[in-house]
Amino acid sequence: MTHAPFDLEVSHPEGSRILHCDAHPPIGDARQRGVVLVVHGFKGYKDYGMFPALAATCAAAGFAAIRFNLAHSGMTRDVERFARPDLFTLDTWLRQVHDIDTLVAAVRRGEAPGVLDSGPIVLLGHSRGGVASILAGGRDEGIDHVIAVSAPGATRGLEGLSEAELARLEANGTLETASARTGQVLAVGRAFFDEVDADPAGHDVEAHARRLGRRLSVIHGEADPTVPAEDAIRIATAAGGEAILVPEADHVFNVTNPHPGDATPSPQLAALQARIGEILDSVGKRG
Repeated sequence: MTHAPFDLEVSHPEGSRILHCDAHPPIGDARQRGVVLVVHGFKGYKDYGMFPALAATCAAAGFAAIRFNLAHSGMTRDVERFARPDLFTLDTWLRQVHDIDTLVAAVRRGEAPGVLDSGPIVLLGHSRGGVASILAGGRDEGIDHVIAVSAPGATRGLEGLSEAELARLEANGTLETASARTGQVLAVGRAFFDEVDADPAGHDVEAHARRLGRRLSVIHGEADPTVPAEDAIRIATAAGGEAILVPEADHVFNVTNPHPGDATPSPQLAALQARIGEILDSVGKRG
């Protein structure tokens, strides 16, 4: 699948960071209908599992697609490991929103290679990336649509932690989390939780879903063992719509990692791709 790698600088309190991006032009000779930004989730990255396939889905629908690593994901272009675990520890919800906003602004300025600066802008976020996309879209009326896939129904501050987690956080200033993919032990910083407690309304997923209204589509696997499908129903209901539930689909729609964009999809991924294609066709027609 044809794509153009590019890097975008983004400013954060400690200094400049880099968003490592891959831009996929629309497939064929059709005029670009819009742009989709593909936002990964917790311990994810732009090349993980189904993301190349979802970018291909968007390109087939006539949309340019940009996969990118969030600045504090800990990932670079080295797909084998978290090369920057120090950055992972600094991550917060609003840092992710700022990354999304920065990329949206770059697209609107025509700074993404091979991507036109016209047409609707859509955020396609998976899991925690779905929440970040809802938080970004709820703040920016210029974002035309958000597709939240496998997204949790709430952010989590200190009150959402167990007594054991609170004790570890108090003792170490971080909470450790292991990556099953790389075997590395990563650390979530206290700022991630403190930010939610400092501004609960600004991190209220359902409130931002209400602001999005018809600009939000929610898709979830019925058999998701990581985030219950009830979360999707709550988010969609807040937006005044209905969640799209894919039968027998798990958190990653039964896709293993790696999964090249041109590989045969699982039935669950094929169902997800079909639904995304339908949504993008509707967004494209609205213009």
